[in-house]
Amino acid sequence: MKTTIKDISKYCNVSVGTVDRALNNRPGISSQTKEKILQAAEQLSYHPNHTGRSLAKGKTMTIGVVCFDFYNYFFPELINTIEARAKEKGYFIYLILTHRNFDMERDGIRYLCERQVDGIILFPIGMDKGYVRELERMGIPIVTIYNKLDSHFPFVGVNDRQAMEDAVEYIVSKGYKHISYVTPELESQEKEGLNTYTLQQRLQGYLNGMKKAGLEDIQVLEKGSIEEKTDLLTKNISLKGKTAVLCLCDSYAIQVLDCLQSRKISVPDQIGLMGYDNIDALKYIKPRLTTIKYSVMQMGQAVTDLLFQSIQDPEFTAEYILDYSIVEGDSL
Repeated sequence: MKTTIKDISKYCNVSVGTVDRALNNRPGISSQTKEKILQAAEQLSYHPNHTGRSLAKGKTMTIGVVCFDFYNYFFPELINTIEARAKEKGYFIYLILTHRNFDMERDGIRYLCERQVDGIILFPIGMDKGYVRELERMGIPIVTIYNKLDSHFPFVGVNDRQAMEDAVEYIVSKGYKHISYVTPELESQEKEGLNTYTLQQRLQGYLNGMKKAGLEDIQVLEKGSIEEKTDLLTKNISLKGKTAVLCLCDSYAIQVLDCLQSRKISVPDQIGLMGYDNIDALKYIKPRLTTIKYSVMQMGQAVTDLLFQSIQDPEFTAEYILDYSIVEGDSL
């Protein structure tokens, strides 16, 4: 059984109030008695009920983070930053992975509410109006990241549409006339009512960039595995002229690079390649990938800080849009 203050009181033959003063370093107790009580607490493996104490103050000093998964290397880096920032403020985090499943996301948020976390950082996969109203009724501070939900919720992200448009312009400046785009399938996710905000923003940026450059050979590869997409990319590659591939994210670009190299297709000699996110794993990849960079540390700190502001002021709402830049590698 869990040791209580009463157990320590009985063990030391002192009052509960005396034990409380010793454990909380309050005056009105001799140093000898205090030392005796502290030793007893250690011997009896006493652990204070911080949750109960926090609830009495109106806070649990915990926040929830509801994230998709860790298949994209970007997410672990971001979670590490969020956890470090929360720790600076004296907070611990609950981490829930939804695996891009709406029911798991909703159940995870309900679980966190039952644990009475002070706020939630949400990578939303749900998006319909009924779900948004449900979140609002919960009355808990929520800040969204990666995908936008509603203007009611503070949001942290990047101007993905403009960044992808700039990426196309950069690729064109390198002499490429054919640019394909690799992305997850959007149609099936939209039919399921899932939040594809960032996917759509990046795709639209590609389309805008192609239109701006006057390039009509648009190839958006959504369906099939990376291997199947690579087969389509390399079909008649020698007849197309200078060709490049722009990927939704670095994780996709790394997979495409692996498939190209397994087919003995040289990057960038035979085909160019560009990613997005500038994940840490790129330092192990050859050739070095050209990509879009933004500060993951800044993003993690910003979303955590916005959540703390929301905890202090339930009416607080804001957007934090990060700057980005193109990192020139050796893949174009």
